[in-house]
Amino acid sequence: MEFKDRLRFLRKEKHHTQKKLGEILNYGYTAISNYESGRNEPSISDIKKIAKFFDVSVDYLLCVNDIRNPYLQEESSESFMEFKNLFSKLDEDNKEELLRYMKYLSVRDSIDENAASSTSILKVAEEKETYTTKKTETKTEY
Repeated sequence: MEFKDRLRFLRKEKHHTQKKLGEILNYGYTAISNYESGRNEPSISDIKKIAKFFDVSVDYLLCVNDIRNPYLQEESSESFMEFKNLFSKLDEDNKEELLRYMKYLSVRDSIDENAASSTSILKVAEEKETYTTKKTETKTEY
């Protein structure tokens, strides 16, 4: 993976268009397009700005390694280890349910505050999915 691919991946993960990311970073949308196509590369100060926006290390952004943020505080690591321990105790159905919920939280948190009036949480909930709960063995459409 190269910088251009990592930038595209991070942008799409946040559900931003090239234009929107350009606006957020105070660039023209063509700058993001040029970075993602490999035509141009950002300056060091721009790399730092992009890494800060996506909350990743510069090494991750530049594909030196695949560790998003190696500088996590000890508390975060303990929390993650607790999560990992609890997650491993779940059966496959509950793991899938938890992953769907985590994806929902991720989408909910990535909605831009400026667009909150036109893009609401309800739009996420409008996407119909069928969930099966193990205990009741019934299907519920959300």
